[in-house]
Formats: sequence, C-alpha cells, structure tokens
Amino acid sequence: MQKQQEQEQKRSSSVFNKLLWIVVGVLAAYNIKLYIDHSPSAHYEIIGNEIRMYNDGQYLKDSQLSSLSKVLSKNLQTTKLNAQLSINHITDFRDFFNSLEKLQNLNELSLSLGNNPIINEQAQANALSQALSRLTKLNTLSLGLESIFNYENRETIIKGLSKISGLNTLRVSLINCDLSGNGLKSLYALTELQNLKSLDLLLVGSKLKEEEMKHLQTILHKLPKLTKLNLNLYANKIQIDGAITLSGGLFQQRQLKEFGIELYFNNITTNGTESLMGVVGSMENLISLNLGLEFNYINNEGGILVGKALSQLKNLKDLSVNAATKNFGWDGYEAIVSSIEKLPPLENLELIIGVNKCGLPGAELLKQTLFKHDKLKSLKINFLENYIGDAGATFIAEGIQYQKNLQKLSVNMNFNSLSDRGALELARAVKNAKSPKIVDLRVSQNQITDKGIKDIFSLLEQALPKVDLMEVELLNTALTNATRDDIELKYKEIQKLQIRLNTIPPSHWE
Repeated sequence: MQKQQEQEQKRSSSVFNKLLWIVVGVLAAYNIKLYIDHSPSAHYEIIGNEIRMYNDGQYLKDSQLSSLSKVLSKNLQTTKLNAQLSINHITDFRDFFNSLEKLQNLNELSLSLGNNPIINEQAQANALSQALSRLTKLNTLSLGLESIFNYENRETIIKGLSKISGLNTLRVSLINCDLSGNGLKSLYALTELQNLKSLDLLLVGSKLKEEEMKHLQTILHKLPKLTKLNLNLYANKIQIDGAITLSGGLFQQRQLKEFGIELYFNNITTNGTESLMGVVGSMENLISLNLGLEFNYINNEGGILVGKALSQLKNLKDLSVNAATKNFGWDGYEAIVSSIEKLPPLENLELIIGVNKCGLPGAELLKQTLFKHDKLKSLKINFLENYIGDAGATFIAEGIQYQKNLQKLSVNMNFNSLSDRGALELARAVKNAKSPKIVDLRVSQNQITDKGIKDIFSLLEQALPKVDLMEVELLNTALTNATRDDIELKYKEIQKLQIRLNTIPPSHWE
C-alpha cells in the first residue's frame, strides 16, 4: 500500500513538473515575463521612546508606507523620530503626516522625503505644514525635500515649521530644487524662528546665481543671532557679485561660533574671496570653521587672503580648509599653511589642498605645522597630485607620528610620485601613531612594486589590533596579479580591514 502511494506521488510530481514547463514555454513563446514579488518590507526599530526608519533607496510603495504610519499611531509617546524615506516609489505621504502630527511629545525629528514621485503636491504640502506646526515640543528638525515641491508648496511647508516656537536647531535640504529667480523667497518664513540657534541649509545644485544671493542676504539679515550656520552652495554659479552680496548677509552673523560654507565651483575668484574672507576674519568667536573653496580660481592672491583671515581667529578648535585648485601656487599654499601653524593648538584639522603642485617644500611646511598642532584628535590630509615625492612623504609621516592624541587619521597621497620608500614611510607612521581608531590611507597612482606593497601590509597588520576600522587604497600601482591575489586571500577574513587593489599592465610604468 505504501509503495503504491509513493508511486502515485511520483506520478503527480511528474505531471506537475510537465505542466510547469508547459506554462514556462508558453510565456517564453509569447514573450511574457513572469514576475515574482520581491518588494521590500518597511523596516523600523523602536528603542525606548525613539523610532528609526531607514528605508531610503529601498523603493518602498504606498502600501509599505501605510504600515509605517501605523507604527507612529501606536507609539504616541515617541520623543525622537528618524524617518529616512527618500528615493522610494511613494506617491502619497498624507496618512503618514496625519500620524506624525499626533506625536505631541516629539523633541527631535529627522524626516527625509526627497526624490519620490509624489502626486497632489499642494494637498501633501498642506498636510506636512499642518503636521509640523502641531509638533509644539519640537526643538530639533532635519527636513529633506530634495527634488520635490514647487515654490508655493515649499513656502507652505516652511510657514508651517516656522510656527514651532521652540525650534532651535534646523536643517533643511533642498538639493536639486530649482531656487532660481525668487525661489529663495520661499524660505523667508525662517526668519520668524526667534529661538533658532543653529541653521544648516543645503542648497546644492539649486540654480543659484548672483541675483539670488540678494534673497539669501535678506534671510541672514533678519534671522536671530545664530551660534551655528552651515551654507552648502555646491555646484551653483554665484560668482564674484554673488559672493560679495552673500558676504553682506554674513556680516550680520559675525557672532557665530561655528561656521561652514561650501562654494565648490562657484567661480568666486580672488575678488569674491576677498569679500568673503573679510567677513570670516571678523568672526572673532569662531571655534569651528569649514571653508570649501575648491576650484573657484582664487589664485595665489586668494590663498593669501584666506591665510590672513585664518590668522585672526584665535579661538579655533576645529578647522577644515578645502582650497584644491589647479591655478593655485606656492604663495597661496604657504600663506594658508603658515597661518594654520601660528594658530593656538587645534583639536581637529582637515586640509584638502591637492592639485597645487606644492612639492617637497609644501610637505616640509606641513610637517612643521603638524609639530605645532601635536594634540589633534582628528587629522585629514588630502594632498592629491602635489608631486611631493618620497622625501615629502617622509616629512608628512614624521608629522603624523608626532601626534599624541590622534583618534582618526585620513591621508590621501594619490598622484604624488611615490615609490616604495615613500609609501612605506606613511605606512610606518600609521603603525607608530599612538591611538587612531579609524584609519584611511590612500597611495594610489604611485609606482609601488609588489615588494613594497607586501611590506606596507606587513606594517599595517601590526597596527590592526589597536584600530576599529582601516581602509587602504592602492589603485593603479605597479602591482602584479599574483601579489594582488595573495593579499586579497590573506586579508579577506579581516572585517575591519577594507582593501581596494587593482593591477594595470606593466607598460604603464615604462
């Protein structure tokens, strides 16, 4: 009897398989695709009174968002919400906003909605504006509206959040939003936030030119006295007149303790730099400064102006200077680095000053600066394409090893005419550095041989026990396939060591 049942099951299975193949064949014949639903679920976690939703880029749809809305409705005691919902397939957030406004105990909110194909923009803007205005206990808000909402709807949302009287920390991201013409006027309501102390505006690729800076100047004039301001104007075209107008607005915020400005590729030139640095140099209370002036054609004269401004800031603890530019020479470089050397000891230093061909003298000057600032907690050096050679790498390695409290180290020496000797000196500096927990070492596009690379990893291996994460980049060197394979095999199981290697034909170095 049992044998008969087993035979029957085999026949049934065989029939089923045949039918399945027939269906597949028909679908193929008519070019019909069989879709299996692998749609992502809406992930979240609740830790005490905090809810975290990290679903950006997961291609969530409205149905998944509905489940997240229910999570909010069931946790009305929430005081902190981090909802990253950008880059999905969500068309309608209104139910989510309705649930959001019920979180009457919310103190901190990070809400990112950008790059979604939303519909009924006006209705959704009204719903978000209403939700924000009712979060009366909110003191910290980060709002991401990248590539969504037009001028009128953006203005509606900003008016809603401007009613949160206790708001003191605000971050608004409008990346790739068209703010040309009167677009920045949609932000005027921010000036009603009389308790605001910290403002971060991300206006990347927002089609801003010199005329639009008049609106930003007005906003800066009417804002309350801030302690922290960050303006990211990356990839706009404000040019000289825009920089001058912007400087007029910043003049009203000279009391700042923390200031950051990113002006990558805005073509402000030396004249715009003069105006901007005149204001920065007068910010006597600054303890943190981030200057992003990369590829603005500031020339040597602009570099000298940056150095002059830095020399006046006697309270700085954290400094980041990005002055990488192809038409920037020794005089500008020397002015910036020499002024840093003369500052009171810094805690954190980031110097991005590549593509300046400062050579060996530039490396030696940086060494002297690092000797002066020997108690750094974080150090980032980007010397891309400065042609410092092995001797220059040795100077910088000596400066690194002189640090006493270093916790984070990042060194980019790509395109610097290094051989094995220079790269080994940098690796030895990492090994001998006292206490870095995070290390990022890049020595790509240099003529480093198989033996050199093996010796580099031998040194770095000795540093591994004391670090939490080490990233090493050795691309386009003289490495052979065999050595590359040996290294990847040897270190592939070490989770905290992340390696980027490749090989190129030997003729590349001939």
